[in-house]
Amino acid sequence: MISLLGKFLHRLVKSYWRFRARIQFSIRRVAWPAGLTVLGPLGLSAGGQILIGKNVTIINDSKFNRAGINHPTQLVAGASADLTIGDHTGISGASIYSMECIRIGKHVLIGANCHIFDTDFHPMDWQQRRVSGVPATAPVSIEDDVWLAANVTVLKGVTIGARSVIAAGSIVTSDIPADVLAGGTPAKVIKHLNLKEN
Repeated sequence: MISLLGKFLHRLVKSYWRFRARIQFSIRRVAWPAGLTVLGPLGLSAGGQILIGKNVTIINDSKFNRAGINHPTQLVAGASADLTIGDHTGISGASIYSMECIRIGKHVLIGANCHIFDTDFHPMDWQQRRVSGVPATAPVSIEDDVWLAANVTVLKGVTIGARSVIAAGSIVTSDIPADVLAGGTPAKVIKHLNLKEN
């Protein structure tokens, strides 16, 4: 009986967050993708275009991911910007902020509290900052099957090659090739992954 009640409550909670997210997607004019799971409140801002693939999971609250989510996932595409998230990708409490172009592949795992930015947000020149000058931007590409562990930051102009793993807490400031483990500040290749071991 308790098990049946638990399952019912779990379905009810999922339905509630799905309903809230659907309203938000509709208001922001973002297409609702097939199989999307949203658990917890979601930040969504679409001045530009947001495209989300099939069977994506977005977890926004530590009740649903005990790794310790600090804030709800934020998905932002500024005016004329593109943000694309591929099929079967999982996101936990990440901030993904595009002012030009961010492309995330299929089967990507984005761990708790990651940040992915294609912009500096503010100019480097102090005089430009005083007058709200235009910050530098450069596209970000995260290829298929990449795993960003918890608290990873990916900065503008970076490509992370397919199947690579970025260690927790790393800051990625330059390209990472495919099939490697990388980590550190700034992130560097630690070792090549032998896929035959998996």
